Amino acid sequence: MEVGRILGIAYNVIPVEDLEKSAAWFVKHFGFNIRNKREGYLSLFRDNRPILDLIQSENDSRAIFEVHHKKRWVITFFTNDILSLHNYLKSEEVKVGNISDEGKYGKFFVLEDIDGNLFDVWEHHDCELI
Repeated sequence: MEVGRILGIAYNVIPVEDLEKSAAWFVKHFGFNIRNKREGYLSLFRDNRPILDLIQSENDSRAIFEVHHKKRWVITFFTNDILSLHNYLKSEEVKVGNISDEGKYGKFFVLEDIDGNLFDVWEHHDCELI
């Protein structure tokens, strides 16, 4: 392994209005576990892998941006069964877009958390994450 190189992304930080409520939402819908809880900040893990850090923000800022007046996400989650996840989230009344099959690039859908942060969800069976 080369020394002094970026090896990947450790985690992503997103702003939330109510830390406890948002953390409970992510735990319920994605099975994340909470770690490193401190005032106004906590980490969400999948098993032993960090995924997201939530930081309580009194500002109306969200993890989104716009391109040509269309809201875009900054984080893409990976799944090995997009249809099951999509159906589950819909049954839980989570705001989700339709699944888009982009052939060799995989399948995608967009979801919105309770704070208005957007996320992309991706399934691709040739991905090294499987």
